[in-house]
Amino acid sequence: MTELYEWPPTRSQRAKWALEELGIEYSSILINLLEGQQNSDAYRAIHPLAVVPAFKTDTYTIFESVAIVLQLIDEHPEKNLAPAVGTPERANYYQWSVFACAELDPPIMMVFDNTMRPLEHMRPPGEQHNAKLAARGRSDFATRANILSKVLSDRDYLLGSRFSGADILVGHSCFMATFTGLIGDYPILEAYYERLQQRPGHQQAYPDR
Repeated sequence: MTELYEWPPTRSQRAKWALEELGIEYSSILINLLEGQQNSDAYRAIHPLAVVPAFKTDTYTIFESVAIVLQLIDEHPEKNLAPAVGTPERANYYQWSVFACAELDPPIMMVFDNTMRPLEHMRPPGEQHNAKLAARGRSDFATRANILSKVLSDRDYLLGSRFSGADILVGHSCFMATFTGLIGDYPILEAYYERLQQRPGHQQAYPDR
């Protein structure tokens, strides 16, 4: 039993992309966030924060998109989606993997929450879009997009010529930056994401991209 609890477009697509790249058979269980299915007692027993993704096997249950991707890749070293443990390349792999969730996602979501998220879904009730926070999100994203653009100016992927799990994680951030209209000012980053979109694994995880 291998189950991915997901609802697109969310970070659950990172886990789905990794599963597709690795060729792992799994069952997709949609948790309709718009209808509140995430708040059921049954789902909270799987993910106590009532968000997606969550991932369940016969031996463990795990949540957090980055953790799921890193775990799956480590379970399948023969797929060569991560450098060997203890190598300098592994250090960069960890760096960019964490960069995706710690540095890229927050400003992207700050822009989304304050420009695109429907007001009825804002918390607390009655909260409005905040133009100052949206501007801060754009500024913070610009700093990080320029860092990535410099790294990717002479290579196809974050680790050079080799696609890795770090590209899955940062690639999803690029998807969200495209969704929120942020990526267009960074042609190197835009070209990088266009390369990622050509991968069959990405096309399976983002069929309506």
